[in-house]
Amino acid sequence: MLASRLFYAALILVGVTFVVASLVKLVPGDPVDVIAAGNPGMSLADMELLRERMGLTRSVPEQFAAYLGGALQGDLGTSIRQGVPVTQLIGERLPATAELAFWAIVIALALAVPIGILTALKRDTWVDYAGTSFAVLGVSTPGFLLAVMLILWFSIDLRWLPASGYRGSALGALFGDPLAFWSKFRYFILPAISLAFVLVAMNARLIRSAMLEVVEQDYIAFATAKGVPRAVIILRHALRNALLPVVTMVGLQMGGLLSGTVVIETVFAWPGIGRLAVDAIHIRDYPVIQAVVLVSAVLFITINLVVDGLYRLIDPRVRDE
Repeated sequence: MLASRLFYAALILVGVTFVVASLVKLVPGDPVDVIAAGNPGMSLADMELLRERMGLTRSVPEQFAAYLGGALQGDLGTSIRQGVPVTQLIGERLPATAELAFWAIVIALALAVPIGILTALKRDTWVDYAGTSFAVLGVSTPGFLLAVMLILWFSIDLRWLPASGYRGSALGALFGDPLAFWSKFRYFILPAISLAFVLVAMNARLIRSAMLEVVEQDYIAFATAKGVPRAVIILRHALRNALLPVVTMVGLQMGGLLSGTVVIETVFAWPGIGRLAVDAIHIRDYPVIQAVVLVSAVLFITINLVVDGLYRLIDPRVRDE
């Protein structure tokens, strides 16, 4: 089972690598002319050298073979504008995006799980209606609009939290100096909430639907008849089975967050791979764009494999297949 999933993941990765390697060929017109338009000092010799570096003089299969060989050795090319290895840029930006995604998921689950459970247990009451209204508001509110509103309220009006910037990892200081942790974590709060808001709404509704289906099962009625405490039934039996679809959803959400939260990172001037991709697109830095796409695909595939493993831990029925 695991071997087949790894095989299909490898096929998908090879396909993505082929598309990424061919990306420059697929760009309308001559990418070198586009880059030269923003660099008036480039000579014809410089343009020909750049065309050679970008592989425009080679066929697509040759370019794919060269790119795949370099990627397997950790070489994703060199940034045209900055002149440094792309892997260095990704390595510098990815930790900031990864930790931001982590805090966003933590906030989302910390709110979505209790909201989903309460709205399921209080079906057709004011609690359920309030949860439904919140879900509609969450999925219909644009992330950039919420981000701007949070900046106006908490940064400009109240002056409680910084409007932008990044001061390093907060996880590294989590179990150390509380003041050092807060000095770093406060920069995560607004962007993490901006990302988590829609995730809370989606996951809360998903948990509610799954809980409503699970609590009607025979084993829940049997546990109730045996006198098992209500809290044990809900948290140990019902919630565990209701988490299966949530694990899938959270895996997809985490993959999307790790791939680069482009809008939120741009609004909060966050030094992540999403903003790196936006900057690369603006200056036509194609090796960086290719690398971000490839790394995003690798992250998605890896997270899907992790989700499969979590399925087996949560549900013994899947484990026995």
